[in-house]
Amino acid sequence: MVDSFFSQDDSATGKTDIPSLDDTDQGRSSGTEQDRDRAVIAAVLSYIPFLCLVPLLQMRDNEQARFHSRQGLILFLVELLALVFLIPGLSSLVWKMVIIVALGASVAGIIFGLQGKKYKLPIIGDLADKMKI
Repeated sequence: MVDSFFSQDDSATGKTDIPSLDDTDQGRSSGTEQDRDRAVIAAVLSYIPFLCLVPLLQMRDNEQARFHSRQGLILFLVELLALVFLIPGLSSLVWKMVIIVALGASVAGIIFGLQGKKYKLPIIGDLADKMKI
């Protein structure tokens, strides 16, 4: 018999089988606790202006993280808009651009209306669909 470095006798090590690398059979309750902890951390990160994109991109499968990250993203965009309006010359330029885009959308709406087509304007059409009038 050839002597081996590895013992053939399982009683010497105390282990009889190889542990599984799959997490399915161990710690189901700790997995949900870990998911809940990750969701709480994602919720906190969602409301920090530049970090709101982290949960939105990394935790798409978690409903709570997705909810908070969408709200955080909208808040981040509002904060960016407020920062733009703090700059005096830039704010008047932004308002001029808004007026030009609104006039262009009005002209496009008139043209499509005259042609009998129903064309939904990109942002305005979605908001109009949500209105209950």
